[in-house]
Amino acid sequence: MCVTTAASWFPHALPGASRPSPARIRFFCIPHGGAGGSVFRPWQHLLGPGTEVVPVQLPGREIRMTEPAETSVVRLAEKLAVPLARRAEGLPYVLFGHSMGALLAYELALTLQDSGRPPAALVVSGSVPPHLPRSTPAMHPLPDPEFVAGLRRLGGIPPELLADEEWLALVLPQLRADFQAAETYRAHGVLRPGIPLIALGGSDDPAAAPAEVERWRDLGTDVRVQVFAGDHFFVFAAAPQVLAFVAGELAW
Repeated sequence: MCVTTAASWFPHALPGASRPSPARIRFFCIPHGGAGGSVFRPWQHLLGPGTEVVPVQLPGREIRMTEPAETSVVRLAEKLAVPLARRAEGLPYVLFGHSMGALLAYELALTLQDSGRPPAALVVSGSVPPHLPRSTPAMHPLPDPEFVAGLRRLGGIPPELLADEEWLALVLPQLRADFQAAETYRAHGVLRPGIPLIALGGSDDPAAAPAEVERWRDLGTDVRVQVFAGDHFFVFAAAPQVLAFVAGELAW
């Protein structure tokens, strides 16, 4: 039986590990479907010494591979909210999420905004806002060939992996769970005043067109939208520019 601890959620930034010093703000980063928190490890050197990047590790990925992946964004937020607030350790914190991670970051912000420890800001990227109806069919119920074809269209996974039957047998259940969580989530609230929302999009993103990213403006009172050149994974391809923009907007 797997036992989930606070360290399970943040294995890449454990207490006592090397951190920027002194940290003035914590930047919690939630990965996209199928990815682990390690994708954010390179980001620390792109931000100033006052910002600590804290990758979030979700169940079913990397060192948590033996745990079942969650199929509900709401349940994930319920499980993560308290450990995350404790990991902030009293400092201001920002939530960042990409794609499915953006929806989880948004739900976390809703969960935490009335807790007495709300986030200082929310940053979402590569995601259609959760109050909009889907413009494309859901992927998670598709048979394997069609599901893999959808992954191929999104990009981000090397073609040789998508052609590897053993690798697919290992990761497809977790990927389906992630897509189910994202595709069945619907927003049930809006951010209260005082929590800035920054929405980022890719100019050629097949999963979240710029016009759809603009609709994040409906979900807050202080919303800024920025589109970068690139596809669904623009946020990693253009990480220096993206993080410089975010840092500038939040005056880090």
